[in-house]
Amino acid sequence: MPDAVDPLQFFEHLRTRWRFVAVAWLAALAIALGVSLAIPNKYTATCRILIEPPAGADVRASMAVSPIYLESLRTYEHFASSDSLFLRALDKFQLREQSRHRPVESWKRSVLEVTIPRNTKILEIHVTLGDPRKAHGLAFFIAEETVKLNQTVNRQGDEELAAAAVKQHEQARIRRENAEAAWSRLRQQHPVDSLEAEIDARTDAQTDLERQLRQEDLLAAEYAERRKASESATIEWSSARARAANLRSQIEELRQEIARKQVRLQEGLARREQLDVQRKAAQASLESAESRLRDTGITIGYRGERLKIIDPGIVPERPSFPNLPLNLVAAWLLATLLSLAWLAVEFSVRSRSGEAKRPALRVASRSLE
Repeated sequence: MPDAVDPLQFFEHLRTRWRFVAVAWLAALAIALGVSLAIPNKYTATCRILIEPPAGADVRASMAVSPIYLESLRTYEHFASSDSLFLRALDKFQLREQSRHRPVESWKRSVLEVTIPRNTKILEIHVTLGDPRKAHGLAFFIAEETVKLNQTVNRQGDEELAAAAVKQHEQARIRRENAEAAWSRLRQQHPVDSLEAEIDARTDAQTDLERQLRQEDLLAAEYAERRKASESATIEWSSARARAANLRSQIEELRQEIARKQVRLQEGLARREQLDVQRKAAQASLESAESRLRDTGITIGYRGERLKIIDPGIVPERPSFPNLPLNLVAAWLLATLLSLAWLAVEFSVRSRSGEAKRPALRVASRSLE
């Protein structure tokens, strides 16, 4: 069996081969330095936007921010990273003239980064370009347009809400006016008060006629007992019966007229009650619409989140790419790992070749003996 690797021997091997490691370090650092200096510098400019809660919201509710609310704020990342906005920014700063055939999606992936740091209400816009002034200008332009876009969306929502409230108020007003007009027509076509007075008058007249009829019936009965004894009683009896018949005819006409008027009165009262319910409902609907219209006027402009640029950023002075210190450290680590791996393989090969030579030397020494 082969002998186990002796760490001391391996470290001794490393000590004897330190020049190889040093050369690897110098070569890696030289290559990293040359590549880093050869690559064009890129600068990253950053603008920050504060997402404030609606102005009309409860202060206590705005302080108790939930994770769901913070997650919903990621909607504004789409505001800042919209394709149409980025295309306008490219055209404004004439960036596409450098590479006309490069697609917008490729520009966007390499230039723009929009993020909301975890558990914050800050929208960060990062723009990376070779020109630091253009990077800052582009980031600030996107931030401004994002704020304007949010204001436009909120204003459109307010206008739609106000238009809906005005439309509802107008419909309620027309409904109330129609109900009032129907009420006025009812009072003209079905004058309930005058019908009640006429019915009362006809009822009083009927009562008087019935009283007169009873008197005529009594007279007719009295003259009927005396008509055998006196011819004049017969004449009075006939006259009383004629008057009684006339009274009965008048009473029947009054009854029919009273019945007709009572039917009209009942219809008018039913229609009046129905229209009164409609009037009250229309008035309540109008008051509700007026209240909503007032509330809408108060809340307009204070419903949606407000965006405010709190950090317009500066023109970057230090390039974000390439990162020379990071590249040098990465090259040094890579050279160290590769050189150690190479020396380990070399030590292993030498150890195996040394073990293979030992039996040959033993055989030769025995033959000489």
